Amino acid sequence: MSAFKSCLLALTLGFIVSQTAMAQVDYIGYVEQLAAEAGQRAQYHEQEAIRLYRQQSGDWSTPDQQVIAYLVAESRRQNPGWYANLRQQEANFQQQQSQYVADRNQQMDSSFNAYMQRSQSEYQAHQDYVRGSIWERGLYAGDNGYVYELPYYQPYQSYEANDGSQFMQDGYGDYYQYDNYGWGTQMEAYGY
Repeated sequence: MSAFKSCLLALTLGFIVSQTAMAQVDYIGYVEQLAAEAGQRAQYHEQEAIRLYRQQSGDWSTPDQQVIAYLVAESRRQNPGWYANLRQQEANFQQQQSQYVADRNQQMDSSFNAYMQRSQSEYQAHQDYVRGSIWERGLYAGDNGYVYELPYYQPYQSYEANDGSQFMQDGYGDYYQYDNYGWGTQMEAYGY
């Protein structure tokens, strides 16, 4: 039984050590290492192409940069289909990357807009709570298109707004707006 326990302990510790090692992998450093290795391979092949050109042509005086430019131009002249295909693949890749960026930006915009809507909704709920529960007031739409903030208390008492409008709350808590001739119109609660 103790052998089984020590084997189980060893497996558990091995798993924890491997998980810890994986968590500490430097991915950016790994990508930089791969890029450096690719650059070294490209430089090696470039030097090899220059060496072969010089051996075959006997031209030992032309600078390396001019030899490379000549070899690239010659390769493009001899393989136009391959280079056209390469250009098409590059264009497809750039289009794919642009679409990826556009999709991610759209997702970020959507997420931000949803956040702003939630924030606005929470703010409005807070404002409604403060107005209704603490100040004991409500918003009502008048027949003139204005919205008025009116108290919930004192039924059958009249109130006058800054614009001269007259209001009265009945015994059920409904407000009526009165015109200059004494005619009342029931008001609708605003925003509910």
